[in-house]
Amino acid sequence: MSSLIEDPGIPLVGMNKYHHFYNANSTSHSDLDIRSKPFETVGSRLARRKDLYIKRKRLCDLAFTLALAGIGVMVVETELVANGVITRRDLTSVLLKLVVTATTIGLLVSMALYHVMDVQLFTVNNSMDDWRLALNMRRVVSIGLEFVVCAVHPLPGEMYVHWLTTDSDGNLSAQPVRVPLDVLLSLPMFLRLYHTLRWVMLHSRLYQDASSQSLGALNRINFNFRFIFKSMMALYPDYALTVLMVSFFLIASWTLRLCEMYNDAMHARVHGNFLNSMWVVAITFLTVGYGDIVPNSFCGRGVAVVSGMMGAGCTALVVAVLARKLELSSAEKYVHDFVLEIHMGKKLKVQAANVVKYGWRLYRLNKKAALQSQGLLSPADGRLLLKLQSNLLRAIYSIREIKAAQRRLTDNALSLLDVYKAQQDVSSQVDVVRIRQQALDEKVTRMEETLRVIYQK
Repeated sequence: MSSLIEDPGIPLVGMNKYHHFYNANSTSHSDLDIRSKPFETVGSRLARRKDLYIKRKRLCDLAFTLALAGIGVMVVETELVANGVITRRDLTSVLLKLVVTATTIGLLVSMALYHVMDVQLFTVNNSMDDWRLALNMRRVVSIGLEFVVCAVHPLPGEMYVHWLTTDSDGNLSAQPVRVPLDVLLSLPMFLRLYHTLRWVMLHSRLYQDASSQSLGALNRINFNFRFIFKSMMALYPDYALTVLMVSFFLIASWTLRLCEMYNDAMHARVHGNFLNSMWVVAITFLTVGYGDIVPNSFCGRGVAVVSGMMGAGCTALVVAVLARKLELSSAEKYVHDFVLEIHMGKKLKVQAANVVKYGWRLYRLNKKAALQSQGLLSPADGRLLLKLQSNLLRAIYSIREIKAAQRRLTDNALSLLDVYKAQQDVSSQVDVVRIRQQALDEKVTRMEETLRVIYQK
């Protein structure tokens, strides 16, 4: 085999537009015209695509780690200041906030590199020569929004803002409350947890498996977090819901405590306890709302509203999961339907016997009345006649109900899976019949040839 064929640097398909022809002296891609460089081989493109996938995954891991580290350091610094261990002017607080700033800068850099790799991967997958073709308005806006969200963090120093609070009657407070600026800058840091969704998506088996990617591409399935979340809810619904609900419950409780702990002395003492904040979030999350403890700041009320909305959504998911868990399997449904069918068959026989029994007794009673001189029944026989007629009509109506229930059971027992299995069985039987017919045709053809040979002799 010549070196021309073995060289992976030569494109598999040439472009007649540029009149490129291979000759015996051309053994490398470097001998070709400079305009053919964008047309890579399939192997080199796949290798580059794999390399970009690995780099993007590592950058996602780095961004996820820095996001969690920044949130953790912020929570530690806030708790130390809230419990009076340090003040915002101490060196410890300044150093912790500098660490948060450093993690924020590292997070922004890793995000920038991640999006660069993402754009390059998009150009490779779609065979684009210019990376600017991968940028549209939606992608640019989403990238800018990510940078704005991740850039917010508490700054070193002691700065305050003022806001108004409300009482239980909804009246505004007379004096505004002085609140540290760190509260407003710390709460948006929890929005960095969206990196968790990206991390889960890139580490999913469905996303990493090449066969799954190929099947998804053939069926036009976009492997985004929505698809990964649906697959997780289908495979592990209990674990996914538990992690989601517990994580949101803890975050909402801590943010509510942070919003309410800088009110007046009485409310600060109530909401300064983390257990009270957990209680408020729990009864709001479960849409109960006792009203014994209520948020007084607009920040706390916003957290309560979000908790109620998330509670309604999680309740719907829990109901859907429980309904699917309580649903009978195919084997259980077959057994259940079989038992019901036997039970209804027995009831049908009993009611049919009742129809015969009450009909015969009515016949005898009417015949008895006909044999009497005046054709009239005694009061006791009249009451018996009405009772027998009522029982006969009730038995006939029961037979109709049982037959209708049997028809409904037959209709409900037929599912799409059963139809598919029946269609497969019919197709296999038709194939067997076709094969036998072809074999029979061949035998008849051979018999005709044999008879023709015998006749010619």
